[in-house]
Amino acid sequence: MKPRSMRRPALRAIPVLGQRAAHLFIVLLLPLLTRPCFAQATRPTDQVDQGTADILKQLETGKADRAATERSAPEAAPPQEQSVEPPQISWSRLIYDFRFMLATAGALGVSGAVLGLFVLLRREALVALAIPQVVAVGAAIGMRFGWPTLPPALIVALIALVYFAFSKRWGAASWVVPSFYVAGLCLSFLIIANHGQDVEDLQRLFVGVDVAVDPAKAAIAIPVLLVVGAACVLLWRRWLLLAQAPAAAELAGLKPERWDTLFLTLLTIVMLLGTDSLGVVMVLSMLFLPAAAVLPWARRLPSAMGASALLSLVFLAIGFYLSNRMNWPLSQSVGGVGFAVLALSQFAARFQ
Repeated sequence: MKPRSMRRPALRAIPVLGQRAAHLFIVLLLPLLTRPCFAQATRPTDQVDQGTADILKQLETGKADRAATERSAPEAAPPQEQSVEPPQISWSRLIYDFRFMLATAGALGVSGAVLGLFVLLRREALVALAIPQVVAVGAAIGMRFGWPTLPPALIVALIALVYFAFSKRWGAASWVVPSFYVAGLCLSFLIIANHGQDVEDLQRLFVGVDVAVDPAKAAIAIPVLLVVGAACVLLWRRWLLLAQAPAAAELAGLKPERWDTLFLTLLTIVMLLGTDSLGVVMVLSMLFLPAAAVLPWARRLPSAMGASALLSLVFLAIGFYLSNRMNWPLSQSVGGVGFAVLALSQFAARFQ
């Protein structure tokens, strides 16, 4: 048996071994105890990542399916520009719809072209320019008081006609006619100033009311214009003699004042009816342009009258075609065609 001093160290070593064993037990047991906790802590994250992966996989599958569908589908043809074609013009329908206007313009062209020859030969173009302005004064009076425009225009035109005839006898026509032109141009608008719609109607009277010819106006204007043209044709020798040799006509027993008054009356009738139904532009175009285009080539007056009347109808036909094809106003189209032919005629006559 060992002594007590030798047994004490062994007894002291027992607690140390126990502590070490406890420490080792804790170290080995701790991972086993903490593993479920870590598993529970990481499981939601794993689940979220898996759900996201599933969604991404579905999206990629959908894109692949759409790409395959697009590859299998035929390519769509690029949109083609639709050509806009102008609507077809029914000329027979247009001629029927505007038959009253065309008939009135044709009658005005025939009578105006014949009368225009003598206007140019007598050198009274300024009188022809002043008469429409005077007619406009009468039309403005009728518009102001709500009357028909033709009767007051006729009365004012007759007053101006008498004054023109006397002024020619007095030798004052050189300043009376221009004064009447300016007065008619100003007074016609002053009479209907601040009258709204009447101002627009008067403006259309100057620039052209060719599409507004009704059957009533046509029924009055066409026969009267044709009668005036026939009278000019029948009396062409008198008009030519008075235009070229007024002194010889007076020696032959003619009364130049009376014949001048008659000529101015016929001219006033043409200007009055033409202005009231078709407008100033159409009247002046038919009066001057055919006659001026024919005169450089005229050898005899009867053939010049026939050619002038025929040329006015050509101007009307071409102007009507252009106005419908190009959407232009009719009176201005007729005037433009007439001026172009006049320029070519004068230019060609220079080099004949």
